[in-house]
Amino acid sequence: MKAKTKAVLISALLFPGLGHFVLKRAMRGCLFIVPTLLAIGVLLRTTLTLADQLVAEIQSGALPLDVPVIMARISASGGDDASTNLASLVLVACWLGAILDAWWLARNQ
Repeated sequence: MKAKTKAVLISALLFPGLGHFVLKRAMRGCLFIVPTLLAIGVLLRTTLTLADQLVAEIQSGALPLDVPVIMARISASGGDDASTNLASLVLVACWLGAILDAWWLARNQ
């Protein structure tokens, strides 16, 4: 398998920026890896905070153990605020950018 194909597949299927390591461009790959990890951290923190709140409400009896009620509570939680929207945008942009950049770098080597 060619390095170009390997780099694009690794960036597309495993993690954005990892394909750059195949192309011996580690620093450039880190430009995709670091923001992606930060975005995942923000999304994970938001998700775990909401899950912790839901578990506490269910255990206290304030929220019944009923799927439609829990789904309504999740929708009303405001989890789709500016920080999570920005983190999602950064995640998608880094992933697509890493794929395109790995392809472009491999093509021009």
